[in-house]
Amino acid sequence: MAIPFFKEMRIGGYMMKQKLLGRKRYPLVLMLEPLFRCNLACVGCGKIDYPDAILNRRMSAQECWDAADECGAPMVAIPGGEPLIHKEIGEIVRGLVARNKFVSLCSIALLLEKKLDLFEPSTYLFFSVHLDGLKDHHDKAVSQKGVFDRAVSAIKAAKAKGFAVNV
Repeated sequence: MAIPFFKEMRIGGYMMKQKLLGRKRYPLVLMLEPLFRCNLACVGCGKIDYPDAILNRRMSAQECWDAADECGAPMVAIPGGEPLIHKEIGEIVRGLVARNKFVSLCSIALLLEKKLDLFEPSTYLFFSVHLDGLKDHHDKAVSQKGVFDRAVSAIKAAKAKGFAVNV
């Protein structure tokens, strides 16, 4: 998928401003992890080994917005765990989009179809669906059958509702 011209212009303008201000180093993407918890236990994932105290911690919507404001980067990537588990994820994303942040919401897509109503299509939001290859390989990698098919179904549903989706 090509990068939309609007996005190229906004990010290019941000970078030009940083250069004009004489900044050699500046943030471009904030990696915001409002939680580590996931609804899979993939063989190769190290996050499932974290203690429950870390896995159960959730950033509030306000903490997420404060982090984005403090960082100043034009893009916010929200990986996981699985961010769709977060009870405030819709509110978090709406607040970031309202701040004109380009949001990449990374997901394994098991909950995406069910949670699409929490989001509105926007030039500032795209879903990034994690797939480890085609069906057999992906389902083996995530240690659960049927995950690939559910992810593909969710991708189709999101695209049908007007969302941008990367894989």
